[in-house]
Amino acid sequence: MFEQVQQDLRGVRQVFATSRRHWTTGRQLRSKWRAAQEAGERIVLDDFGPPIPSPGPDEPIADFSPKTGVKDRKSHLMTLDEYPSINYAFEVKNPPVSGNHINGLGETEHRRASPIFHTWQFGHPMGKLEFLFQGIRSETEWIALLKRQWLSRRFSGEKSDVQVPVDDPAAMTEQIKQLTRDAGAVMVGIAPLTEDMLKEEHPFDYPHVISFGVQMDREAALQAPSEHAGLTIQSEYRATDRISAAVAKHIREMGWDAEAAIHSLIQIPAAIEAGLGQLGKHGSMISKELGSMYRLGAIVTNLPLVLDSPEDIGVDDFCARCQVCTTNCPPHAIFDTKQMVRGRERWYVDFDTCIPYFVENHGCGICIGVCPWSEPGRGEAFSIKQLALRKKRAEAAKEN
Repeated sequence: MFEQVQQDLRGVRQVFATSRRHWTTGRQLRSKWRAAQEAGERIVLDDFGPPIPSPGPDEPIADFSPKTGVKDRKSHLMTLDEYPSINYAFEVKNPPVSGNHINGLGETEHRRASPIFHTWQFGHPMGKLEFLFQGIRSETEWIALLKRQWLSRRFSGEKSDVQVPVDDPAAMTEQIKQLTRDAGAVMVGIAPLTEDMLKEEHPFDYPHVISFGVQMDREAALQAPSEHAGLTIQSEYRATDRISAAVAKHIREMGWDAEAAIHSLIQIPAAIEAGLGQLGKHGSMISKELGSMYRLGAIVTNLPLVLDSPEDIGVDDFCARCQVCTTNCPPHAIFDTKQMVRGRERWYVDFDTCIPYFVENHGCGICIGVCPWSEPGRGEAFSIKQLALRKKRAEAAKEN
């Protein structure tokens, strides 16, 4: 007990020291950025933060300008009178290597994903943009972030010396799923942990991943991009952190290894394999029950569990014909067709086009708010219709 208190106190000191340093450093940047916004001018991000690496001779340079030639649209569902403009109050004189290049756009060989944003590593190629993103947080946003950082002390820990035997993996699976639901998840599934679900350089130590979703506040999501929407998202991610930590702790108390997979895991591939939905054109998950109105969390473990399977609900068919997110995205960052990314063809959002708008508005989420699947009660009907149409097309093709 005393050791745990000491550990918590060390965690408190570390969290507050880190946050105070970033808050102090960002104060000047925040002031200049706001002044530039009001004056219709731009600050030069090259003047802030640590230096970043220059692109290599064969590496493409990031183009942060919005795409042109795409129809503009403003959904009546979104509550802002108009979307924030794409006249950014910042610029980068010496652009870094393209974020799409880091992500593996166009690569035909499979590899793990490389960290690119939300890394707190400001010497990273996208470090200037992340420095601005983290530096312009309001005091309220910093408090929300501190709450998440405080939870991180519970993400891993020592397991019990006495291991509870698992004679019935199916019963244990249902027990863990119910525990996850009771903690606040609205959906939960089990998948085999594969190497491509882990970010580069993270160890591959566990056989299973417990993936779950927490329902988003749709009313707040429809106010995006705004500080209220952003703070609500922080609280939703805090809920996923809390659930992950609680379930992992429970498993460790049974003598099995487990940790909350917050920083090591790419959540979407795990959620797909666990049967929680499919990847949409907007780069986020879509389920029959909630559309894109849920945030993901996960626990990795060696606890014997029964695996779930991916479920095809017709998202690919629907997204191939839908233009709602592509036309509502102000910088037009959403590709209309699937792209080859690290050896796999998939829906992809142009990082270099999306991230400046995301940073300038300190978050976004328009694309998941306007997604037709996110409207309550529509997902099941969409799925039934798309699968029926696919079957009809297949039967017609056989006849021909």
